[in-house]
Amino acid sequence: MKPAPTTAGHVAIVTGAARGLGLATARRLINDGAHVVIADIHDLNPDVAAELGERATVAHCDVGDSRAVDLLVATVLQRFGRLDIMVANAGIGGGAPVVEMTNEDFRRILTVNLEGAFYCCRAAARAMTPVRNGVILTVGSIFGRDTPVGAAAYGASKAGVMALTQALARELGSHNIRVNCISPGNMATEMHWSALRCRASRDGVSFDTSVERLRSAIPLGRHGEPEDIAALVAFLVSSDAAYISGQTINVDGGFQPR
Repeated sequence: MKPAPTTAGHVAIVTGAARGLGLATARRLINDGAHVVIADIHDLNPDVAAELGERATVAHCDVGDSRAVDLLVATVLQRFGRLDIMVANAGIGGGAPVVEMTNEDFRRILTVNLEGAFYCCRAAARAMTPVRNGVILTVGSIFGRDTPVGAAAYGASKAGVMALTQALARELGSHNIRVNCISPGNMATEMHWSALRCRASRDGVSFDTSVERLRSAIPLGRHGEPEDIAALVAFLVSSDAAYISGQTINVDGGFQPR
């Protein structure tokens, strides 16, 4: 008989979960028995909501607004009486050469990607510390350690997320709260395809050519799927990862930038 998932009965918040990596993560945690609050600034497709079933709760939240994040966590605690897992996944792409980037665009990327992660982690830590238990996961990017041309703001925001994760793991370890960062590579999401379309236009090549050039730098020869991230989340929130904290784990198929 297959053992019951260690997340059965747990309550999780996954931000940016209306689509992409967040949705795959929410679906995996629900399938493993958790109740998941799907928090996003975008609406969840009604058909997807119906498919996820009664263990999914949809909440509108702009992670760049600290009050909205605090209210989200407070509402979850009021309804469920606990918060076991926070997956701070919400993020945006975008960028331009530094000399062309506006103050507003730079701030917008950092507000969502870095400040948003901080607000989610802080609210979760405040909820978890009194009960001395919980798992917090952030989502960085391989471009936080090797930032390509035109992605300075995005790379800076994700590098900040990785540093935030390490500091939080050290602060919260004595409260039995584990904090880790998942660092995706080139994932098959609409945000990634949009970035590749911009790159193809900039380089004067077709979209298909841009895709093939990128894949030639991935030893596994394919883009990552959202389910690849969800599988790592499922492991990191389980008791099998009980001694893993303060780590940034790359999920990139062995990507070698060229």
